[in-house]
Amino acid sequence: MKLDELILLSGNDVPFPEAQVTIHPPQIKEIAYMGEENFLMGVQFLLFDKDNLPDEDKVGLENQSNFHIFMSVMNSSEKAKHKTDSLLVLTLLFPQYEIKIQQDKILLQVDNFSSSINEQNFNAFQEIVRQIFCLGTDEAGGGEYNPADALAKRIAEKIKKGKQKKAHAEDLPEKIEIYGKYISILSVGLAKDKNELMKYTIYQLNDEFKRYQLKVSWDLYIKSKLAGAEGLEEVENWMEDIHP
Repeated sequence: MKLDELILLSGNDVPFPEAQVTIHPPQIKEIAYMGEENFLMGVQFLLFDKDNLPDEDKVGLENQSNFHIFMSVMNSSEKAKHKTDSLLVLTLLFPQYEIKIQQDKILLQVDNFSSSINEQNFNAFQEIVRQIFCLGTDEAGGGEYNPADALAKRIAEKIKKGKQKKAHAEDLPEKIEIYGKYISILSVGLAKDKNELMKYTIYQLNDEFKRYQLKVSWDLYIKSKLAGAEGLEEVENWMEDIHP
């Protein structure tokens, strides 16, 4: 289900009706506590899909759901970083709840109320997560550069091996710092306070950065046309809808 654009732009908590709870889109400054790469690794594992595994790793998984496989890993005795990172992301998404990993569900509990992420609502949960973090879609320019893609293969390989190994420097992908880069660029380009930009959600940050890119291209195009330049490639109107 596609979420309403306005609620994503507002930064408000997003309803998760299948579990009768809301999901909190964390601000960049909240994500900073765990670090961008750790955050993206955690999100990538929460979005686990066996269809993304190599063919040889799908053998024996045909009759198992993504949720069953995910929970099997989360309940394993193995101390793996992607499990820890996923749990930290869950605490960002559900800050008011105590989170407990159980055999067949992720229990969300506060006072006398309890709910869960389970087999029946896991797909709906994943879809909300994809949209609030602009992953797997072209929302807010997310398709132009998906920072989680750089880690996806590496995480799948860790899961395949069944244990976490300390990575050598030469094994690590290119440094992932896209959100900090966006904030740095917008703070100078729009003369904004970095501390205010840190209060943005990922969706809000991607939206503003995409709009800023279009505005810069548009202004340069108009300036060049007025100066008499010819043969210029048409650019997209910066005020057009950027949320297909």
